[in-house]
Amino acid sequence: MGNRSLNNLLADFVVDLLKAYSPTYSEGKAVEVLKSYAVSLGYDEVLVDEVGNLIASYGGGPKKVALIGHIDTIPGELPIVFDGVNVRGRGAVDAKGPLASFFVGASLAKDLINKRDVTVYSIAVVGEEGNSRGIKNLVRKGFRADGVVIAEPSNYNIVVGYRGSVKVKIICRGGGGHTSSPSNGDSACDKLMSVLLKLKSVYNVYKATATSVSLTYMRCGEENANVYPRYGELNLDIRVSVDDVVDNVLNELKGLVTTYLCDFHVLSSVNPVKVSIASNDVVKALTRAVYEQGMKPKFVYKLGTSDMNLAYPTISTNVAAFGPGHSELSHSDLEEISIDELVTGANIYKGFIEKFSKLHRNIK
Repeated sequence: MGNRSLNNLLADFVVDLLKAYSPTYSEGKAVEVLKSYAVSLGYDEVLVDEVGNLIASYGGGPKKVALIGHIDTIPGELPIVFDGVNVRGRGAVDAKGPLASFFVGASLAKDLINKRDVTVYSIAVVGEEGNSRGIKNLVRKGFRADGVVIAEPSNYNIVVGYRGSVKVKIICRGGGGHTSSPSNGDSACDKLMSVLLKLKSVYNVYKATATSVSLTYMRCGEENANVYPRYGELNLDIRVSVDDVVDNVLNELKGLVTTYLCDFHVLSSVNPVKVSIASNDVVKALTRAVYEQGMKPKFVYKLGTSDMNLAYPTISTNVAAFGPGHSELSHSDLEEISIDELVTGANIYKGFIEKFSKLHRNIK
C-alpha cells in the first residue's frame, strides 16, 4: 500500500470512528464502524463478544500476539475537524487514533509472518474509561497471548509501567455539641480534615515511583448549623507507586483511619504494573520497530493506570504499552492527532508483529 493510500485510509478510518461518539457504556455504534473496517482490512475472523469487545484475528499458529486498545472515550462530545493534516475530536488521541493505527498496522503485517506459526489479534475493548469491563471479560474468558501491546498514546515512548490505583471512601462520625463550646476533637469534619492532611503529608509526590493522594469528593456538616458535624465522608483517589502494591497502602491507610476512629471502604483497586526491559520480548520487538522508523525509543512509566494493569500477568507477562499521539492531550478539549503520526504508528505496529513473531520462539 502506497503512502498516499495509507494516509487516506487512516484519515477516513479515524474520522469515521470519531463520528461514532462512544462514551463508556455507549460503544455500540463505534464498534459497528470498526467491524466494517476490520472486515475490509482482511482479517480472517471478526466477532463481537458478549460485553461488546471487537476481536479481529488472522493466522492459525500456536504463537499468539495481541494488540489491544479501547474504543470508549470519556464523556463530552467535541466538534470533529479534519484540515488535511490533523484530525480533532473526542477520542482522537485517547484512544481511537492509536486504535485505527494498530488495526491497519496489524493488517499490513499479514504477509510478513508465517501464519501457520502465528495468530495475530487486534482487539478493541469497551469500558476502559469506566470499570474496564472489556479487558476484565478477556481475562475472565481465559484469553492468553505470548505477547501484548496495549495501544495508548505514548508520544512514541515504550511504556513499561503504570502506577496502581485504589479509590476509597472514608467516613468519620462525631458526637455533636454546640459550636460555642470546645469540640474536644469530636467533630466529624475535624477528623476528616486530619486524616486528609496526614495522608497528603505522606503521599505528596507526583511521580511514577511514588504514591500520591487526591481528594475527589467531600461532604460534611450542614449549612448554617450551630452543631459540630456528626457525620462526614470523603472520597480519595490514591495512585500507587510502580514499586509498591495496593495492600501495603491499604494497611497504612487502615492504621491512620482507625487512629481517628473513622472507617473506610475500598471502592475499587488495581495493582501497579512494572515489566522488565531486558527480558521482555514485546519491549525488544517494539524497540527494533521504533528504531526502524528512524527514532530512538525511550522507556517510561506513566502516572496513571491503563488496561495494561489488568492484562499483566494473566493475559501475558510479555506486555508493554505504545501508541501514536501526545498523551498530554488525552481527556482535554484539545484532542488532536496528525495523519503522519497515525501512519508512523501503523508502520511501527506492523514492524512489531513481524519482529515479535521471529523473536519470541518459546510458546508458553
